[in-house]
Amino acid sequence: MREFRAHYSALAETGLEVAGISTDTPESSLEWARRMDLPYPLLSDVERAAGRAFGVIRTVGIGSWNVEFYRRTTFLADARGIVVASWRKVKIRGHALEVRDMARALASIA
Repeated sequence: MREFRAHYSALAETGLEVAGISTDTPESSLEWARRMDLPYPLLSDVERAAGRAFGVIRTVGIGSWNVEFYRRTTFLADARGIVVASWRKVKIRGHALEVRDMARALASIA
């Protein structure tokens, strides 16, 4: 989140819209976005429907319990909402600029 906050203007110049999503409640997401001073929204997926649809839920067995987590994942969608790139193993440092560079590369071949 901090990486995308730090490079938000560079991403916006490329025409990218940024949003985060978590399993937190809408109220918690709003408070987190305020505390982090994020210039983009944090969306709430309490029911984990979006996480399941995008295949980013990881289930970890702890004894007889199963706990579900979001895998840190980034999707790049075009203006029609079609996912054109994804990163399933996100390395935080440099990632926002990597996404920006991919958006530029895809725009240049479109």
